Amino acid sequence: MKTIICLFLLGVSFQGFAQSSINSSGMYASGGSGNVASAIGQVFYEPFGSPSGSVHPGVEHAYEILETLGMDVREIGLNLKIYPNPTPDILYLNIDFKDFRKYSFELLDNSGRSLMMKPVDSSTVSFSMGSYAAGVYLLKVTKNGKSIKIFKVIKSDK
Repeated sequence: MKTIICLFLLGVSFQGFAQSSINSSGMYASGGSGNVASAIGQVFYEPFGSPSGSVHPGVEHAYEILETLGMDVREIGLNLKIYPNPTPDILYLNIDFKDFRKYSFELLDNSGRSLMMKPVDSSTVSFSMGSYAAGVYLLKVTKNGKSIKIFKVIKSDK
């Protein structure tokens, strides 16, 4: 009798939950060292959510990070350049517009803290990054207080 009860409890305890899918393709391979299976298709899942966010298990989400913010896209073209990147010391910002005096730039560290903020006084501005540690920085270019473009700047060791 104990054996029947144990088998019953054992059978109930191995109840599992799995994802289901509609597969468009797949494969199964086996060999002397083991087996492998793969499937291509849409996985059906149950999302979990709360007011602070949601989780979608089994789903890969694509993210696109845009380099530009704000103004008219025609202004963003190749008329704004920084060089050399990565840089050990001097960084150049080239603004190829006639109204360059309306622009300013701000250097930010990777936590968003402002390290330097200056107005643009010529079409090519240079400034030293030699006093900063090696790492990734952001150079935000603004026009009349509106963000135009944010560059990722890599500061290398000398």
